[in-house]
Amino acid sequence: MSMSELPFRRHALILQHLEQHEGARTTELAALLDVTRETIRTDLAHLSDRNLLQLVRGGAVAIGAREPELAERLSANPLGKALIAAEAAAMVPDGARVILDSGSTTLEIAKRLRGRSGLRIWTNDIAIAFELMQVAEVTLLGGRLDATERTLGGQDAIEMVQGYATDLAFVSLGGLSASHGLTDFDRTGLALRQSMIHAATDAYYLADQTKFGRNAPLRWKPMAQTRAVICDIAPDTGIAQRLNEYELGLILPRQM
Repeated sequence: MSMSELPFRRHALILQHLEQHEGARTTELAALLDVTRETIRTDLAHLSDRNLLQLVRGGAVAIGAREPELAERLSANPLGKALIAAEAAAMVPDGARVILDSGSTTLEIAKRLRGRSGLRIWTNDIAIAFELMQVAEVTLLGGRLDATERTLGGQDAIEMVQGYATDLAFVSLGGLSASHGLTDFDRTGLALRQSMIHAATDAYYLADQTKFGRNAPLRWKPMAQTRAVICDIAPDTGIAQRLNEYELGLILPRQM
């Protein structure tokens, strides 16, 4: 019997693949099992209904490998994020043009930029815009509102940021591991981050220790503008080797 005639066998293989890799794209699973994407979408919906996996845009992740909710991220590792934010903010001179991706770490950066003068800021994060709107020229990237995340995104935001040229961009990573490298959870969010990097002369990834070893379902390689990853502690040798392969620098807090 063909794989298309054995849904229970497909389901077992899908769960096994997610367990091994933490996440996968619909197209990847369709090719692996030699069935259509529509069949995989049906399988993923079936397994999600039974709380056996977590659906994300473009695919699925294993239970426990989902992107944490905003409230979780805001409360997780505050000291580490503060250390990263201090390093990032130190790179921003008066009068700089800066893109800040959405996220709890970039919000910490924004708080540390309030003493700068003449800044021009672009962000898709409503909290960051409110943090800096009285002390900088802020452009809120338009697009679809995610009320849960309090961010704007989608194709409109992508096209809008493509029209700008900035000095710096700071973008968050969904995960950072030796096996998968740089990863993200959402295809549209990833496309927006790539556009943010492309708009900047110099860009930096942000990854606190909670991102180490996490494999989100979407992989991405560094772009020409990316200079380094800013972390709160030194990652293990496997991750450090992967960063070296990418020719990415590693910036650690000077207090360490």
